[in-house]
Amino acid sequence: MTQRARLVVDWGTSNFRCYRFAPDGTVAQTHQAAAGILSVTDRDFAAVLQREIGSWISPDMDVFLSGMITSRNGWIETPYVEAPARLADLARAAVVVEADKGVRMYFLPGVAMHSPTPDVMRGEEIQVFGVVEEFQTATVILPGTHSKWVEVRDGALQRFSSFMTGEVFGVLKTHSILGRLMSDASGESDEQAFIDGVRQVSRHETVGLLHDIFTTRSGVLLGQLPAQDSAGRLSGLLIGHEIRDGLAAYPVTGRLLIVGDAFLARRYQRALAEFGITAELGSPLASVDGFSRLSALGF
Repeated sequence: MTQRARLVVDWGTSNFRCYRFAPDGTVAQTHQAAAGILSVTDRDFAAVLQREIGSWISPDMDVFLSGMITSRNGWIETPYVEAPARLADLARAAVVVEADKGVRMYFLPGVAMHSPTPDVMRGEEIQVFGVVEEFQTATVILPGTHSKWVEVRDGALQRFSSFMTGEVFGVLKTHSILGRLMSDASGESDEQAFIDGVRQVSRHETVGLLHDIFTTRSGVLLGQLPAQDSAGRLSGLLIGHEIRDGLAAYPVTGRLLIVGDAFLARRYQRALAEFGITAELGSPLASVDGFSRLSALGF
């Protein structure tokens, strides 16, 4: 039986990423665009898919979709799988849609937790399964707008916690009084300002998060912090607090992997070093690797 051609679509809030697989299972072609679900104001996701990668879609093809495209704000809302969850659980809960010319679309579910506090993820779970081997135990950090700390035990996504680090940074910089003194200029001093912010937390020179973030304003007003360094300092403080709280909730006993945007992943790696923690950088194609392993299950 001839294997069906496959496309993988990682469709998030801000970005659209697609990967076309060759018959031997390797990635033959990639495409990325700023066409996240929030940009599709008329909810005509089919038209956007056709516009972005329509020439790649052929008869009798399998198209796998994950991320916010499967949320209630996306194309097809899929149910959450309850943690702990394995890769096979995602396959069983996928919503399958038969399209024209024999094209089959698989909308993958997210993963949820109801206790001790409610939490959800969509898209990160396939990245986790892309970097952690079956039956392996590890901690995975996925930096971003809503960073995730994930515990994987014996190959199962056991539990996770979300941190609104990236979104809080954006809100404070754009919509708060802190941003009024921030300069768009950045450079080597910005990186040092970031490390200084992390160190303030790692060395316990902190009253608390709400006080610390105010110092990015008061430091400028008192001439102790250059305006062009205040954004870097704020980033360091927020990521430093996330790491401090993340390490308390997820003590590292095995591999620690960081998966995500290359710049942000390296920034987290440097910040973790300030806490005396060594972390590995996961594959930039973690989503693709996760879908490849899903395919190996016969999905």
